[in-house]
Amino acid sequence: MDNPKQLIFPFQLNQKASFNNFFCSSDNRNLITRLSDIVSSNDVHEIIISGEKSAGKSFLIQAICNELGLKDKKFAFVPMNKVINMGIEIFQDLAYLDAICIDDLQLILSSEDWEKALFNLINECQQSCCSLIFSLGDTQSLDKVTKLPDLLSRIKRMEFMTLQAVQNDELRQALDFVSDKLEIKIEKAELDFLLKHQTRKFSLLVKNLLSLDQQAASLKRRITIPLIKETLKL
Repeated sequence: MDNPKQLIFPFQLNQKASFNNFFCSSDNRNLITRLSDIVSSNDVHEIIISGEKSAGKSFLIQAICNELGLKDKKFAFVPMNKVINMGIEIFQDLAYLDAICIDDLQLILSSEDWEKALFNLINECQQSCCSLIFSLGDTQSLDKVTKLPDLLSRIKRMEFMTLQAVQNDELRQALDFVSDKLEIKIEKAELDFLLKHQTRKFSLLVKNLLSLDQQAASLKRRITIPLIKETLKL
């Protein structure tokens, strides 16, 4: 791959995903600092980023990929929710890269074929000095879902990090951050209404904010409380 941003697979990265565009709550400062150091390092790393559903792991994995590209490193982005139906052959011949970033690792655990393929990939990467960066969603204990003892042993030796979800007391700050980064024009009253009448889950709030921005643009209107009610069916 002459172009470090050219991925092996036909999966588009979110080009806006970066450490600077990731809202770093107080609970995640050490995590982001550590990841920044890892991306800048020439050392080989084996990392698992765990966290509850919708905590932002997929965005962070893509941010890591984009940061690796800026460092002229060769990498592969492997979103398992799209790859899982393509067959285990997808893992072949990847170990020559600088890094492999696999999103949603939990989707292939408990599958004997996929576990064998992953085990082989880990061994190949260790031999070729290729870094492995995984995201792992909340699931049962790894001991319960992983069938191959050797794979379980390999995984447990990796560096585990936990991505914390945005807490209630930082939601307003987080939405201000996102709307500013995405250049979404929304006033304080409308943000307050959104927070009061919608779920307190950050990922869904961001999704709704994007929907409101698209709807406002298509109607050539500002984001107002009536528009919020109309778009989100409140």
